[in-house]
Amino acid sequence: MIGTIVLVNNNSIYAKQAIWRDFDNMKDLVAAIRSGEKNDNNINWEKFQDSDIYQNEDKDSKECLQLAHKIGNNLGDYEIVHCFRDENYFKNKYTEPETSEITEPQPETNASLNVPEVPETNASLNVPEVPETNASLNVPEVPETNASEIVTPRSIDLNITVGKNPISRGENQVVTVVALDLTTGKELDRVFIKLEIKDPVGILVKNYTGTEGNITRAFKIGENAIGTFIISATASQAGLQSTKSLTFQVQ
Repeated sequence: MIGTIVLVNNNSIYAKQAIWRDFDNMKDLVAAIRSGEKNDNNINWEKFQDSDIYQNEDKDSKECLQLAHKIGNNLGDYEIVHCFRDENYFKNKYTEPETSEITEPQPETNASLNVPEVPETNASLNVPEVPETNASLNVPEVPETNASEIVTPRSIDLNITVGKNPISRGENQVVTVVALDLTTGKELDRVFIKLEIKDPVGILVKNYTGTEGNITRAFKIGENAIGTFIISATASQAGLQSTKSLTFQVQ
């Protein structure tokens, strides 16, 4: 049984050399990735750029793929799926920090709006207490609002699901891992997830990583694999880490 698993891994390694080699358009490649027929979490970027699939894509799709590769210094099959579904996916997702940096200096904006008003009010009312009142009310408001927008989770919860349990040999298994804020129950963003799958003997057969709060991976069960497979997932963000495992049966 161990020898058979090693052979499957060798075939997997060969497939990763060029998962696009059997296709001439992005649509068919994406369909194969989503069905689990093809998978590669570390695509050779230089070779992929020379492929007909990449060369035949429009400018926006190419820019999306280039940005996906640049962000993680790597290109995974799921990132190709994202760019196919939405050419602006990574542009919209990873330009949010820049937007927040532009809007952060709100105290200065408030000061520029409030300062002219106070002297005019004081001049007409001759009440020296007004500037002190306005300063005490306006200055704390903006920092408190900004602080509430930058909230890190107190703890991380992991939810692991599989497509089939039990599952038969030779079928495609689908594994989904979702990282949640345990306090709010909301899906986390920009969280590092590591996913490992071991066969009944304890051999690592699949190893995936992702930077989103929700990752889905598909792989084919070996023809001679029987018994309990173990899924282990670890999520890390802002110094917090959570680990969880799940098993499924192959019959």
